[in-house]
This record gives sequence, C-alpha cells and structure tokens, in this order.
Amino acid sequence: MSQVLSQITQKLLFMLLAGFALLLLATTSVYGILPQIKDMKVGLLKRAELKELVTNKGELDEQIYDLAKGAEKLKHDLRGDMANLPEKKMEAFIIGELQNISWNHEIDLIGVKPVKGSEIQMFQEVLFKVQLSGEYFNFYKWLQELRSQLGFIVIKDLELNAFNSEENDTLLLMKLTVASYKRMEE
Repeated sequence: MSQVLSQITQKLLFMLLAGFALLLLATTSVYGILPQIKDMKVGLLKRAELKELVTNKGELDEQIYDLAKGAEKLKHDLRGDMANLPEKKMEAFIIGELQNISWNHEIDLIGVKPVKGSEIQMFQEVLFKVQLSGEYFNFYKWLQELRSQLGFIVIKDLELNAFNSEENDTLLLMKLTVASYKRMEE
C-alpha cells in the first residue's frame, strides 16, 4: 500500500480529490438542490395564480353565478318545476300544470288519473292517464308546452279518435298516458 501511495504524485492526488469533490457536488445538486428549486418555482407560479385570482375575484363570482344558473337550467330541463317535490305534491303539481297548459291551448281537459307505475332501477314511475279533447294543431302545441313545463316526461300510450261536437266541428279525443320519474329515496 505504501508503494502505491508513493507512486501517486501530488498532481494525481489533487486531480482525484477534485474529481471526487465534483462528483459529490453534482450528486448534491441533482438530489438535494434541484428538487428544492423546482418546488420553489412551482410555489411561485401558484402564488402568481392566486394573486391573479384575488385580483379577478369579481369575474370569478360572475363565473360561479353563471355556472350555478346553468346547473339550475339543466335541472329544470330534466325535471321541470317539480324537481324536488314529494310524490303527492308532484301529482298535484302535474295535474295543475296539465290544466294550465290545456287552458293555454284551448284544449278541454276531461280527466286525469294518477296511477302508480313500476320501479325502474333507482326511479319510481308515476303515470297519469289523461283524456283531452280539442283540435289537432292545439294538441301539437299542448304537447310542446307539456315538455317545456314538466321537463323529462314520456308519453307511453297515445290514442286519437275523431268525433263531431255540438257545433258540427270535427274534434279529436285524445287519451294518453304521461309518465314522470321520481328518484327513489335510498
């Protein structure tokens, strides 16, 4: 061992120590300092984003309001005005809406009979057997408003029959089953 040490010159020893120091410095910077620098950059970027959010708070409030309004519109499109009503109130609401829609389109609402439907996965089907009389084009408008007022409904059965009224007008008698769906409580 002493022979090996004696053969190593001072210059070679200095180069070995310098290489070892550079290796140690490189390892320390790659595994110790660089991750901290990256974390600091990420932190500075997040801080800048948060500052921007604070300065644009009014715009964010407006975006949140718009998103909430959009969610309410989607909920209304899906379930109409009866989104959170219990079953009995839902029946009364639907019957009232059927009557209002009928008045709006000069349709005579002859009868409405609520019927309990079947359970479909997590929904309870609520059926309404409806009888109406009126003119054909008024029925079309009636069905359009029914969809816009009550949200997602299904017309399960539809029967149209012509009959003559007292004024010798040809009117239609429409019998249909309207299905609405209520999420069952778990």
